Amino acid sequence: MRTYIDGVLRFGIPPKFFLGIIEPGKKFEQKIKDNLTTAFAEAHLKDMYGAKEDANDEDFFPYVMNELTSPSFLMGK
Repeated sequence: MRTYIDGVLRFGIPPKFFLGIIEPGKKFEQKIKDNLTTAFAEAHLKDMYGAKEDANDEDFFPYVMNELTSPSFLMGK
């Protein structure tokens, strides 16, 4: 639900989206983010996407990403 709402707020209505779940290994996280940016970025906006070095700027990507975590009691810990 959160991903859907974030997508509508960021990209407008009517929503046009693909929802998927990816579980990357630690060393593949950045590569997946780069590939998603390449796949979904509009050519004239590519320079504004990515993590920002300046603390006052917000990270902005052409996709919505929410990290999923499980409660520790479900993980057997």
